[in-house]
Amino acid sequence: MRVVDASLVVAALTDRTDRGWEALARLTENSPHAPELVDVEALSALRGRVRGGHLPVARARDAATDLPSLPIIRHRHTDLLPRIWALRDNLTAYDAAYVALAELLGIPLLTLDRKWAGVPELGCEVEVLA
Repeated sequence: MRVVDASLVVAALTDRTDRGWEALARLTENSPHAPELVDVEALSALRGRVRGGHLPVARARDAATDLPSLPIIRHRHTDLLPRIWALRDNLTAYDAAYVALAELLGIPLLTLDRKWAGVPELGCEVEVLA
């Protein structure tokens, strides 16, 4: 079990390289967890890729359609708010939601985002998929 972030979700839905296939494999194994905001963050990332010319609209639309059916156990973030706030000096509230959930569940956070390396005061293991 792992908490997955939006970077992994978007790669699983859109990236047709080895990294994307690995993200998809990891996403579909062992019922991953995420704060419910993962869907909104993924949509925002899809929008950014389309606007930046990195992803065709049709492919982004397909990814957005597939998003709700991904086998992710989504958690409300209400109970995470105190820990999200406590992490404010080192993380955005969005990023802190993933960390807070991983800490609460006692499981690692899986991401494609290298920015997690070296962030102080995280109470969870962070795995960066290369």
